[in-house]
Amino acid sequence: MKKNYFLWSEPSLLRGLFPSYRFTSTNEIENKLKKMFPSGFPILCSSGRTALVLALIESNLTRVDLVGIFPYASHCVLESISRVATPLAGNSAIKASIRVAYHQWGYVQEKTLENNAIEDCVDSLCVPGAKLFPGGGRFEVWSLPKILGTTSGGVLWCKNEETAKKIRYLRDSRKGGLFHWLLRLLALKIEAVNVYWHGAESDKGSISRFQTGEIMIAIKKWDVYVKERLNNLEKIWPFALEFLDKPVDRLPSVVPIFLDLSEREVKNYGISSGYRMFERVKDNNERELLKVIPVPIHHDVTEAWLDDLREKFSHIHLK
Repeated sequence: MKKNYFLWSEPSLLRGLFPSYRFTSTNEIENKLKKMFPSGFPILCSSGRTALVLALIESNLTRVDLVGIFPYASHCVLESISRVATPLAGNSAIKASIRVAYHQWGYVQEKTLENNAIEDCVDSLCVPGAKLFPGGGRFEVWSLPKILGTTSGGVLWCKNEETAKKIRYLRDSRKGGLFHWLLRLLALKIEAVNVYWHGAESDKGSISRFQTGEIMIAIKKWDVYVKERLNNLEKIWPFALEFLDKPVDRLPSVVPIFLDLSEREVKNYGISSGYRMFERVKDNNERELLKVIPVPIHHDVTEAWLDDLREKFSHIHLK
């Protein structure tokens, strides 16, 4: 059967259940992350969207506050923000009280954000030691399913320890835990359950000890994932959009390219997402939306698939 790859690696039900008996404390995971990335203070959450909600609450926002977002923000981001404040996209976003700046697919184009910004880095695989808050924002959000392929987990990074302590207390006071994680596992296989999980997740935050085993195992493979990602990046980077800087310590999940192909051809190559919109941020802060082919380079893809894709793309370029 032909293999198709999406923007991010796919979580596995078995991979989530198998290590569930390997209980690891939340503190142990946070301490390990802190050692890997010493420029911030991590808070382990049930998902990236709950991390975003906690950051918005700590920013003292209410429904009357406007939050600027990426024009093609996912429903997860829209729903999470709407729990606390009001999302605003497009040209009107300049009126926002705060911005959720999306470093799309791991590419950092904005490096001079307001210091109250929340940096959405949900799909950035950082090399250990990489500097956090690349745009100068107050918070940085990660999604572990998008970065490591786990069934759950998110990280909210804070700039100071006192803020992290306050948010940990807030996280621990919110519901979630085992039942909600089991709902998440069922959601991977049953679409009806997936709808219920999506509807409830943003109101949660705490994480069950049954989830921590899978997360810790994945974190211990971080260096392996980095090595694979760097190798995959080298294969496809010659076709990348010319204005992008080649990533060094923040590795993307895909390489956006432009080739004159039909939607059907793109999907026939095994890129299940088809075309997607990528936001270019110019030096004068003007923005341009580009229709691109996002070529996956995460750890699910095989070298053979990428080599075959590279050969096909080379022939198209030569025409």
